[in-house]
Amino acid sequence: MPPVVRKNYLRENIAMPENSTDKTLIDSLYPGEVITEEARPMCLQGTLYSEEEAYLRNAMHKRRLEFTAGRLCARKALMQLGIENFPLLVGNDREPIWPAGIIGSISHTEGYCAVAVARKCPIETLGLDVELIWGLNRDCRRQICTQSELAWVESLPSDKKQANVALLFSAKECLYKCQYPISRTWLDFQDVAITINPDRGEFNATLLVNISGFFKRGTYFSGKYLFRHGYVLTGMLMTSTRN
Repeated sequence: MPPVVRKNYLRENIAMPENSTDKTLIDSLYPGEVITEEARPMCLQGTLYSEEEAYLRNAMHKRRLEFTAGRLCARKALMQLGIENFPLLVGNDREPIWPAGIIGSISHTEGYCAVAVARKCPIETLGLDVELIWGLNRDCRRQICTQSELAWVESLPSDKKQANVALLFSAKECLYKCQYPISRTWLDFQDVAITINPDRGEFNATLLVNISGFFKRGTYFSGKYLFRHGYVLTGMLMTSTRN
């Protein structure tokens, strides 16, 4: 479930409404020890560190804007943990390289960027994902969804289908980001089954495959979600007491 897959399905040039950020909502995805920041990339002011800028050689404008927004949001979040002047570099699999003892996740889509960070222990890792609901083409449903998920989507009222497909997509991306720092294993969309609890704004993600040495088939993880201003956001964490 590599992040680049998402790019195949997004429609372009859909902007976030003015004055639409509400940090209280994104904070509700996590316990209090997790720091979150969010922003509209076009409204952010600031520059990258030279080490971060070096990663953007030959980058297109859209990529440059998203990358810069993610780093500036992360910088603000890290400052709340007492960490300043830390260039957030990129690992071999395009993941952010956080300071020692810090875990985090960055997500961005058209017109919106969000970051979550925390001190490691007891939180071992976390995931954050944001998707533009109408940025997913209908044709991608069978690639994203298992047969049981497709059946669930088809059972929904027509005006609820698109939002919940985006939710399934985001929940799988969220799990991928959360487990990857531990397992270093890529997952396919069909490797995970999602069930939704709309009354609580929560989802469960069940592995349909073994991740050798880390998680067995049938292991499930819980996360939270919210819908806002045409976006769906998902958050998840794992603690050091996980089974």
